[in-house]
Amino acid sequence: MNIKVNRHTLKNSQNFHHSLQGLSMDAYSLPLGKSKHEYSVEGCKGLRVIVSTQSKTFLFRFNFDGVKKSLKVGKYPIMSLDEAIEVANGYQRLLAKGINPCAEKERIASIPTLTDFMLQTYLPLAKQNKKSWKDDESRFRNHLQDSIGSELINSISTAVLSDVLLAVKNKERANATVNRTRALMSSIFSLAFERELIDTNPMLRVKKYTEQNQIERYLSDDELERLLDVLENYHKYGIKNQIIVSIVEMLLLTGARKGEVLNLKWTDLDLPKGLWKLNENKSGKPRIIQLNTKTQQIIRTMSRKYDYVFANPVSGKPFNDIRKCFDAILKAANIEKFRIHDLRHNFASMAVNSGYDIYLVQHLLGHASPLTTQRYAHMRQDTLREASEKLSMHIDKARPKALL
Repeated sequence: MNIKVNRHTLKNSQNFHHSLQGLSMDAYSLPLGKSKHEYSVEGCKGLRVIVSTQSKTFLFRFNFDGVKKSLKVGKYPIMSLDEAIEVANGYQRLLAKGINPCAEKERIASIPTLTDFMLQTYLPLAKQNKKSWKDDESRFRNHLQDSIGSELINSISTAVLSDVLLAVKNKERANATVNRTRALMSSIFSLAFERELIDTNPMLRVKKYTEQNQIERYLSDDELERLLDVLENYHKYGIKNQIIVSIVEMLLLTGARKGEVLNLKWTDLDLPKGLWKLNENKSGKPRIIQLNTKTQQIIRTMSRKYDYVFANPVSGKPFNDIRKCFDAILKAANIEKFRIHDLRHNFASMAVNSGYDIYLVQHLLGHASPLTTQRYAHMRQDTLREASEKLSMHIDKARPKALL
């Protein structure tokens, strides 16, 4: 590439030019006796290279509304010459549209990354208006933060967002899980559009995944026996994470939601009274879980080093994902097609089949309505058969003896 260099000192208006073949940044050297020098690059209008004893800096000079202006582009070698030319050409395109590059740079600098927008704008509003804001926080951390969290929110395209959801799907997530992540993304970008940080909402063209009705799954007596064996003897089955094993056992024994157990803090507990105080939950109402003897024993084995009872020892924070270990537990117990949330369904089913009424189970699960509890509870066939036989006996007692 033939590039013509225009040299002039900042202190002297004398100009002179050199045409160089295959110019590299080495050609932009400081002339003898000079402490600072400016080069202009032919073929890229406005781009300058400012050379000093300590650095080489790219500068863009231009006129806007009759006023001379300059804009720092970047420093070499953090920015290459080709990159500087690309930026300068972009500024020229803005000028051709009547846009001040300085104002545009300030506007771009004020645009947050997706993570910053999530933490500084979306979550504070969600905490005020959404009961399940912790679920949003967890989904963002698990599925979005590492992949696109560092991107400027106005630079994220529909194609990128579709790829993110596909990556979530490829982690063997159910379509319902993918769609919940999509709903979060849609809410985030709708708010960004409302705040005029983006010109269009890229989520409008991201399609939902087709969901199949999930069959509620409950443990048979044999499956429960095998699961308890694995939880009690996890080392024998090659399972190493004792903390996640304890989390699974807590879910099984309390019927609590996964997020409630993962976010359990020592300050939420009154162990002398065996109480777990939940100030916030999905129903939006505080509730108290009465801890049974076994769950208290599990909790007392946990380290008090961190705020969270079941903290990830690497971060001191809740685990982002326990699925891998949970799947290993299920495989060892030879249990198929069973989700973490099914432990909650199983707890409700066992309570109802043990003879506890639906309103008691409602309070155990923290449901706002017994109708939700009815959906969770599953009557076993032997329970229904026993009830039918008992009712038949009651009816028979009322029959006239002559008819018996």
